[in-house]
Amino acid sequence: MEFKMAKGSLFAVLLRSPWWYSILIGLAIIALGVILFEGKYLILGVMAALPFMAIAGYSAYREMQRPRQKRILEVQQEARTMTASVLAKKIAANYEKLNFDVTPFKGDAAELELERGKHKFLLSCKRFKAANTGIEPLKKLTVAGEKHKVTGYLYVTLGEISKNALEYAHEHDIEFIQAEALTEYLDGKIDLQETL
Repeated sequence: MEFKMAKGSLFAVLLRSPWWYSILIGLAIIALGVILFEGKYLILGVMAALPFMAIAGYSAYREMQRPRQKRILEVQQEARTMTASVLAKKIAANYEKLNFDVTPFKGDAAELELERGKHKFLLSCKRFKAANTGIEPLKKLTVAGEKHKVTGYLYVTLGEISKNALEYAHEHDIEFIQAEALTEYLDGKIDLQETL
């Protein structure tokens, strides 16, 4: 049985937050223990703070692995010179390393279909250069996905995403690949095991 942390749990939220949030909580627990028990049970406060310190260390490590702003801007400029199909193939190469079958998608809602076992995704780069992403291309993508019984969607965009599009994406398991994630994909540094 595979352990999966609930998205709304405190530790899951802290893993998505800056590392120093966890440090502050850990220090607050230690300080609270010192104040309440006048330092008699300091070791208990330290022990209770250890999980938060571990999360802070892991979050700091992940933050250091993220691409720098200069590299993100370089990738954005590089991507804008590519066609949608070339960009899709570069992204799909990361899935091929994990033994996904990558096939061209027959239709105009997406470029590629990525499949391995129970995982089946549609990858769309059709409008990645658009300044704004609204809800219509996402609806088109999900309609195509329902016909092909996919389990998720990958939508590449370098522009702004409307609030309605964000809400729709959340409801329909659409993952946006924006500038930072695109940099990780093109540099081959994306950790896809987390998303599978």
